[in-house]
Amino acid sequence: MSTAAVAGDLPPVVAIARDILRLGVEARLPTTLAYQERLGVGSGTVQKAIKELREAGAVDLVSRGHMGTFITALDPVRLWQRAGLRPVHVLLPPSGPIESLAVAAALAECLAAFGAGTTIGYQRGAQTRLAAVDAEDADLAVMSQGAASDLAGYTRVGLGPGTYYAPGSLVTVSRSGGEGAPLAVGIDPRSGDHQRLTHAEFDGVPGGVRYVETDFTYLPRAVLRGEVDTGVWHVVDSLIPLDLVGLRTEPLAAPDAVALEKEISSAVLAARDDSITGALLGRIDHRELRTAATKARRAGAEQLEARLRVSVR
Repeated sequence: MSTAAVAGDLPPVVAIARDILRLGVEARLPTTLAYQERLGVGSGTVQKAIKELREAGAVDLVSRGHMGTFITALDPVRLWQRAGLRPVHVLLPPSGPIESLAVAAALAECLAAFGAGTTIGYQRGAQTRLAAVDAEDADLAVMSQGAASDLAGYTRVGLGPGTYYAPGSLVTVSRSGGEGAPLAVGIDPRSGDHQRLTHAEFDGVPGGVRYVETDFTYLPRAVLRGEVDTGVWHVVDSLIPLDLVGLRTEPLAAPDAVALEKEISSAVLAARDDSITGALLGRIDHRELRTAATKARRAGAEQLEARLRVSVR
């Protein structure tokens, strides 16, 4: 059951609990008449559901006459239980980069304060992850600042430089001993970041470039197999040191690529504006979330050199 939905066929207690989670403290609760029309029940049923939530300690309400009934306090853990919501499903990029895992761990810690569990999924391409959020197959997507620049209709939280691409985590991979001309460069059409970084790094290389469609998560394997000569790779955990299989890594060198790496390095969390997850994301202590994510990322960054690995399967 999606955290975005507040459907008319839900039990009144569930529907009202979800509304309260979405609205938050100081918001005005819909009128009894509005709930009658939306849920197809009588006024007594609506009042009974509200009374149940109040007596359970899930919410405090105050009537302000003609202005309506307002939420003065709430217990998110009790509300989440009575709202019958699934854990918040978070989509990360594939291969589980340490930066994204750090963000997910920090987010799970913050959501737990609202009584929300967290599950993790992996999907290639920020636009694909956003499409899953739109379709209510997921609740929140993690992406880079580059992918989040033109979003509308989403609650967004940026976590700061280096939280999506840690310093030194974007490299070029190539065979030791040189390449031919023109260079066969791997490029991933499903990743806007990879396309921009690849063009910034390789456009104008002496001798010319031939771009070859490649899944960027398997870029080292493509180089190893001779499918491409080189390409941009985001370092992730694997098994075998690159140098042992005749590959080398180098930092991005072109000035435009170095500047772009810094520009898009922040992680961004995105949830639909009209969803409960979006409402909670807006109420999370963003400073606490950034601090937790940065701490986890820095701990992982100490192992960055050890993560220069590639599977030869």
